[in-house]
This record gives sequence, structure tokens and C-alpha cells, in this order.
Amino acid sequence: MMHVEVTSVVSGIRERLLGLCDTMEVRLHGLLDSRRRVSEDVHEIRKLGKSLRGGLVLVGMPGETVRAVVAVGRMLAGQRDAVSRRKTWERLGWEEGPHGQDPSVRAVGAMLKKLARSAGRRPPEEAVVWAEARIWEVRRALARSSEEELQAELPHGVRRLKRRVCKRLKHLGMRERDFPAFHAARKSLKAWLGAQALLAEPSDAECVALAELLGDENDLSALEIWLDSRGFSTDMSPVVWQLVNDRHHKLRAKIIEERDSAKMC
Repeated sequence: MMHVEVTSVVSGIRERLLGLCDTMEVRLHGLLDSRRRVSEDVHEIRKLGKSLRGGLVLVGMPGETVRAVVAVGRMLAGQRDAVSRRKTWERLGWEEGPHGQDPSVRAVGAMLKKLARSAGRRPPEEAVVWAEARIWEVRRALARSSEEELQAELPHGVRRLKRRVCKRLKHLGMRERDFPAFHAARKSLKAWLGAQALLAEPSDAECVALAELLGDENDLSALEIWLDSRGFSTDMSPVVWQLVNDRHHKLRAKIIEERDSAKMC
């Protein structure tokens, strides 16, 4: 059961949000440091962005402020997605299994490996400067709101996030291949967990487990989109798609089962 009840003042909400901005800026600047690993910084920036985005929604910040954070994540999405696709493929373990010698399996694995290596390249300085400017937009928006105003929005934000999670979780499973529904449920659940962290509340174990399963589902859906866009279609790579479809069906069934057994809403 999801629980976050704001019954008293949670001190320093604005400072916590500004702290996330600080850390994002440090990580963004680190992308230009040749001694740092780009993939790690990109991963952390995107995680921080999700936490910041959830916090801004929680305190009722305007949509343009939230979109500024989203823009930074999207700018770096290509590099992170290449790494995620390779890790998703490796976790499936098909290269070492009985289908490891299938030409399509070998070709997909080799392509994903090569693209993941190229994802380690540093973004241009101009792009990093642009991203830092987006975070400064968030800072200015927070500066225009007092701590008291942000505190007053917390109970409304908690109710808003909880309603959104429950609504989107109920939509799962209505259509077998409804990728947007699973994607939307994952985003809302991530925002809910981010709100718990911001409010220094322990994360709901059931929410965390379901979010991880939805993350796996999202990774598999992203892999499917990539396969089709790169020519590895159902007709051209039947073995790969047979394996993917079987895994996806089982994963979505498990998500529905976990949602129903957890009774989170």
C-alpha cells in the first residue's frame, strides 16, 4: 500500500530541490572532464533529473519548469539508451544459449556492443552549457517561490501523484501490446518514489519492486523499437523476435500479477 501523508512541515523542501540542481550541475560539468567516465555521469544526471522532476511536480511548479529538466534528460538520452540496450541484451543471455549461433542473434549483439562503446564520447561543450542553462531556469523558478508556498503545495502534490499512479496502474493489461500504458505507469511510479525520497520517507518495497519490473519492461520495449528501426524486423530476424515476444509476454504477465497481489491502490 502506498503511503505518504504530509501531516507536518517537512523542512527545507526548496533547499533539497536546489541541492539536486547543484549536483546535476556538477555532473554536467564533469562531462567535459577527460578523467571522468561519460557513461557514469550521464546515468547519474538522468537519475537526478527524474528525482528533480518528481520534486517539482510535488510542489506544484509550472509545466515549463518541469520541461526544462526533461529537456536535459532527452539531450543525453541517445548515449544512455545505447548502453541500456546493450545491458538489456546481455541480461537476456541469448548469445550464450542454444540460439547463440543464429546469425541474427550474433548480428544484433555485435551492433549493440559497438554502439554502446561509441556512447562513451563526450558531448560538445556547447551542449553542456545549454543543459546547464536549463537547470538555471529551474533555480530561478524556485527563487520566485517561498518555502511557505512550496510547503503549502505538498499535500496537494502527494495526492496528485498518488492518483496518477493508481490510475495508470489500473490501465495495465487492458490491451496486450499497449506500450504507452506500461511506459506511463513506470514514469508515474518513479515520480512517486522520488517524492518519498524528497520527503525523507522510506520507499514502499512493493512500489520499488514493481518499478524495477516496469523498468525491465521499458528496456525490452525500447529494444524492440531499435530492432525494427535497424532492419532486424520480424521477417528478417524471426528467431530474435520469437525470443523477444516470449520474454515480453511473460514479463508483462508478471507485472500484472505483482500489481494485483500488492493491492497498492
